[in-house]
Amino acid sequence: MLLKNAVYLDRDGTFKEGDILVRDGLIKSIGKGIEGDDEQIDLNGKRVIPGLIDVHFHGAVGYDVMDATPEQILEIADFLAKEGTTSFLPTTITAGIEDIESALANIREAASRQRSGSSIEGVHIEGPYLNELYKGCHDTTKMKRADIAEYEKFRAIAGDLKFHVTLAPEIEGSLDFIRYVRGKNDTVAIGHTNANYDEVCNALLAGAAGFTHLFNGMRGIHHREPGTAGTALLSDAYVELICDGVHVDRHMVDMVYRLKGKDRIVLVTDAMLATGLGDGEYMFGGSKVIVKNGIARNEDGGLASSTLTLYRAVRNMTEFTAATFEEAVQMASINPARFIGIDHITGSIEEGKRADLVILNGDDTIDCVYVKGIRA
Repeated sequence: MLLKNAVYLDRDGTFKEGDILVRDGLIKSIGKGIEGDDEQIDLNGKRVIPGLIDVHFHGAVGYDVMDATPEQILEIADFLAKEGTTSFLPTTITAGIEDIESALANIREAASRQRSGSSIEGVHIEGPYLNELYKGCHDTTKMKRADIAEYEKFRAIAGDLKFHVTLAPEIEGSLDFIRYVRGKNDTVAIGHTNANYDEVCNALLAGAAGFTHLFNGMRGIHHREPGTAGTALLSDAYVELICDGVHVDRHMVDMVYRLKGKDRIVLVTDAMLATGLGDGEYMFGGSKVIVKNGIARNEDGGLASSTLTLYRAVRNMTEFTAATFEEAVQMASINPARFIGIDHITGSIEEGKRADLVILNGDDTIDCVYVKGIRA
C-alpha cells in the first residue's frame, strides 16, 4: 500500500508532506515522489498521525477485561481501532488471584488469535498490590503485598505479552518487587498509594517508571509534604493523566502540562465497559456503577473509571492547555510507547516501525485507521 500526498506527523513532532509506503504491516519508506506497483491511495493532503496507545484500559462496548471471553476482547479491540487506538494494555482490577489468572489466560488467547483491531501489546496489572487507603473502586479485601512468585505465575500464563504493574511502594516488599520486575524487562507504575516523598523517591530509584492516573488514588499535595502527587510533578518520571475534565480539573491539567511538559505526560482513558454504550447502570469491580452524562460513579458518588476515548483525551488536552495538537498526539502515542518499552516497534511514523496510522479529515475528526497496515 502506498499512501500518496499525505501530511504526516514526523518523529520530530512536525507535520510534513510526503508519501508513506507500507509493506508487510511495516512502514517501508517515507518521502516525496515514491513510486511502485503497490496499491495507491491518494490522501489529497489529509493529515496522518501515529496510532494511539492506551496503557490503562478496563473495558468497552459492554465487556469488562476481567471476565470477557477471548471473542469479546477481540470485539473490544475492533471498537478501539475505529476510535484511533491502535495498541492497548487490557487492565485488570483487584480481585482474587484465580480471577486475575483467568483474565490473563483470556487476554493471551485473544492476542494469539488476533488478526485485526487494536493490537493487544500486553497486560496492565492494577491491583492487588495497592493501599486500601486509596482504594478507588478496588476491593480492599483482596489487596495484599507484592509477590514475586505470583508475578512469575502471571507471566507464565500471559506468555510473551508485555507486563506493566501498578503498586503502592510503601507496602513492605514493594521495592524488591520493583527491582525484580525491571530486571525482567517489564515496567512498574506507582498508584493507589499513600507514599510520601521519600518512599516515592526510593521507588523511582528502584526502577518505577511513572505514576498511575495522576492525582487519582494517591496522596495529594500538601504544603508541608509533597505527597505522591507532588513528588510525581517534581520527578522526571512519566505521569498517566485521565484528561476528561472530571478525574482531573481542566486547570489542574494545565498545571501538569506546565510542570511536566510534552515529554512526560501519558494520556490514558481508564475506560470501563460502558465506553461506547452511553448512560445507564453497569457493574464494575463487583459494584454497581451509574453512568450519567458520560461520567461513571459508584453508588456512593465516587468516580469509577471513565467512558473516555483516547482521541477525545487528545482533543481535550488542546482545549484545556496551551499544548499544540502535535504535542497532545505525542502524549498518546510515542510517550506511552516509551513508558512501557515498545517505542522500537510503534508510537511514531518512522521507517521500520509498524504501520499504525490514523488518517484525519480536514476538521481533525478520524477518517480511517490502519493497524499494522490493515484498515480497521
